[in-house]
Amino acid sequence: MPMARAWCWSGRALAAAACAVTLVGAVAWAAEAMKVVEREAAVRRDKKSYSPKVATVHEGDDVTVLATEEPWIRVDFKGVTGWLSQSSVTPPSKFVPSTDEAARGTRATMQSAAKRGFNPEVEAKYRESNPDLNAAYKLLDEIEKRTLPEEKILRFLEQGKLIEAGGGR
Repeated sequence: MPMARAWCWSGRALAAAACAVTLVGAVAWAAEAMKVVEREAAVRRDKKSYSPKVATVHEGDDVTVLATEEPWIRVDFKGVTGWLSQSSVTPPSKFVPSTDEAARGTRATMQSAAKRGFNPEVEAKYRESNPDLNAAYKLLDEIEKRTLPEEKILRFLEQGKLIEAGGGR
């Protein structure tokens, strides 16, 4: 009888080990490699637009997707884990590196907006017909050019009640 018990326990241990190996394999399989399409994007500590940055990624960088909570993805980038906007990445098979567009500072998302009909000419006409928005456009241009420190942008968004105090959405 003791021998039968020993065999039973060793069989259970073997089954548990096989299960653990299967789970590890499933986790590794679930991680998905993606390519960054933004000229520059921040990997954030939390799923908030102005949560502290833990890393900066650039167009063409590889990230590993660990989890998805739309519109955010949890990624690993060179050993650093954080949250990135889903729109900042694409599968490697769909990645088309920009050449002259990247040199001019145009992001892949801007390219897709232009394909849908929103382009510099459309924006210029809108600005012309809405001159009361010139100050807002000037500030947005500064934000887009990254000439303002992130802290000032955060303060602007909080004051305008576009996000909660402390970097919430």
